[in-house]
Amino acid sequence: MDFSHDLIAAFAVGFMGSLHCIGMCGGISSALSTALQPQHGNPMLRLFGYQLLYSIGRISAYATAGAVIGFAGSALYNQLPAHGPSLLRIFAGIMMILLGFYLSGWWKILNQLERAGTRIWKRIAPTTRRFIPVDRPYKALVLGFLWGWLPCGLVYSALAWSLGAGGAERGALLMLYFGLGTLPAMISIGAFSHILSDFARASTTRAFAALMLMGFGVWTIVSQLSH
Repeated sequence: MDFSHDLIAAFAVGFMGSLHCIGMCGGISSALSTALQPQHGNPMLRLFGYQLLYSIGRISAYATAGAVIGFAGSALYNQLPAHGPSLLRIFAGIMMILLGFYLSGWWKILNQLERAGTRIWKRIAPTTRRFIPVDRPYKALVLGFLWGWLPCGLVYSALAWSLGAGGAERGALLMLYFGLGTLPAMISIGAFSHILSDFARASTTRAFAALMLMGFGVWTIVSQLSH
């Protein structure tokens, strides 16, 4: 399959999964807004700028993780049989299906992955306090990068896809496009959380996003089985 198709799909997964971002990480994004120190100028424009810097940092963390996982996946190729790359993609498809169950609340199996990730986050979390209050643009950027390592089943599922990307560069690109897909929701949540929160938490909204992701996972698996 053309890698450009993977990038488009990664963006779509990030966009659909961003409903989860609103429910889980929206509080953090809103906290960034309240942590801003009063200054002269247009407050809404300044808020948008800081939210954008925060998201640039967060997406940079995703791309970094994607590069590491993509490199690890490429190292596995020599250890797997001839159909190794397809097996990795099938694994990614399974993770997408599990993500659908996770987002909908029908089956919280990915909570186990998030619990495993808390060990890393406990080491990172104390560092975030050094950049609060957010009174400089670089603090928003660094906070975004640090918060990008929060335990998240959505991110872990996307990283499983990077495992079969074929290298560090492709893994980073996949996670970059995935992160860009989450950008609209995460920027909006900072300024319009009271409007989007109820919509994102609605059972019908989450079910629709979950079914779309599960359908994508099934399509990924079937496309590799045909090979």
